Amino acid sequence: MIVHAYVLFEVDPAADDVLGRLTHHRLGNCKVLASRLYPEQIVAGLEADGFEDQALANFNAAVVELVGVNGVRRATTLGITLKS
Repeated sequence: MIVHAYVLFEVDPAADDVLGRLTHHRLGNCKVLASRLYPEQIVAGLEADGFEDQALANFNAAVVELVGVNGVRRATTLGITLKS
């Protein structure tokens, strides 16, 4: 199963290189590609794979880790699609 999702990150615009820390970040079985929309907003496309519920667990673990990045204030999942 593959999980595709878009996540909006609200960030501190004064924080150093938040986009760089999120862009092309790789977390286990989850890949991240991020782009800045506004100084305080970054949108990221995430793709996680795994067997059955493991793909969703990989996605959730990635979001939790990315929210912990210095300068990230909040994350909002905008959409999720599942492919077998």
